Amino acid sequence: MVPSAPAGLKTWLTAAKLPGMADTIAKWRSGRYRALRSDEARATFEALLPDLLKVLATASDPDHAASRLDSFLADLPAGVQFFALLRANPKLLPLLGRLLGVAPVLADALARRPALFDALLAADSFAPLPGPAALATDLAATMRGGDSFEETLDRVRLWTADKRFQLGAQLIEGRDPLGVGADLSDVADAGVAALAAAVIADLARAHGTVPGGRLVVLAFGRFGGRALTHASDLDLVYLFTGDHDTLSDGAKPIGATVWFQRAAARLTAALSVPTAAGALYEVDTRLRPSGAKGLLAVSVPSFARYQAAEAETWEHMALCRARVVAGAPDDRVAVAEIIASILGHARDPVALRHDVLAMRRDMAAAKPGGGVWDVKLARGGLVDIEFIVHFLQLREGIAVTPDLGAALAALAANGHVPPAMVAAQATLTRVLAVLRLIGPLPRRVAAPVAALLAQAAGVPDLAAAEREVGLAKATVRAAWSDVFGSGD
Repeated sequence: MVPSAPAGLKTWLTAAKLPGMADTIAKWRSGRYRALRSDEARATFEALLPDLLKVLATASDPDHAASRLDSFLADLPAGVQFFALLRANPKLLPLLGRLLGVAPVLADALARRPALFDALLAADSFAPLPGPAALATDLAATMRGGDSFEETLDRVRLWTADKRFQLGAQLIEGRDPLGVGADLSDVADAGVAALAAAVIADLARAHGTVPGGRLVVLAFGRFGGRALTHASDLDLVYLFTGDHDTLSDGAKPIGATVWFQRAAARLTAALSVPTAAGALYEVDTRLRPSGAKGLLAVSVPSFARYQAAEAETWEHMALCRARVVAGAPDDRVAVAEIIASILGHARDPVALRHDVLAMRRDMAAAKPGGGVWDVKLARGGLVDIEFIVHFLQLREGIAVTPDLGAALAALAANGHVPPAMVAAQATLTRVLAVLRLIGPLPRRVAAPVAALLAQAAGVPDLAAAEREVGLAKATVRAAWSDVFGSGD
């Protein structure tokens, strides 16, 4: 046990190489924090404290780790069950230390809902997730038996939060960020499809269904490309099949357009509105036809006509990363064929180049990038890669896949970009995934954060990681000059 008397505590902490912890431990023992007020909680915590302090002592930055632990305990609503879980599973203690030291967003989530740690007890907790079909089956089993629409939604939210926390822990423990990004996307796929089905069933209870009408959900951006990070929003576009004038067949019939506007609005709210189980995602629907001024859900024929006759070049660039994530099998195929047809249209390469460069200039003016660790907006970053890829996809009519890495590999194989671009995109994507988990980098980067960034870049230390990121950006800038010309 850790001594209570000041002299004994000082001696113990000195031996443990934590001489500055006395005041913090006194605060924990004072009952100031909710999680440490009950006798049972304090007794369990005292039994755990020696091992907890050993974890702090072995941290690369003990003071930083202790500060994060103190903040975590201050936010913890109750402690008995969580402390008992740690006592029964001491292997979780080092992970808790790394989590507190590296990922405040995960620490905050754990403080709000300590049961998240339960997801890390299974034997396969740190293995890749089993794939879209198995995840959908698992989520369906979790949803079964919900007594109300609201309970069903909360079950989906809790399941999704568990998986995202598990994947965050995997990232901290060294799993390849590219694999984590794909799994985060598969989790979102399952969640969107399940919530869409729940919303549709609930709406049908009030208004019936629309004969011939079915909801189709398109993912764009990082979600479409199966490369989500822990901070990604979901770029969604809602479509529906059938005639927009058809009435629903319920006791209170409404037109198809109104029916699907309500379905889309409810699905957006189910994904994004905070509840007792927490909010899942920020949802962005501005990529729909006519943007924020347009209807939230449009018919599939209207979508096809808009994309063929009215959409601007930047909208077709965005369409390069579109993917159906919810909908009936036949509808998925039909929408995918529409997208392929639109993207396969022959284009004037001069006009296309002009539009792409104008869009990039506008974006740079609105969101200027900068800094070593800006791997997205800075010149040579991921946005430049996206512009290069989408320009070549539209100009050449090849490599049309939402997966940016796969598209680059195909373009490189056809001689349109240097092979080094594939590695550059992978490096920048891995680093972005880590940055989105750990949050803004302070001026003084803590050792565990530096180690995680270095691992993401595939190098031994932070200085080497900075060089690796710089080399990746230089590769992209050179490719930009090759594709668009050195003056652009």
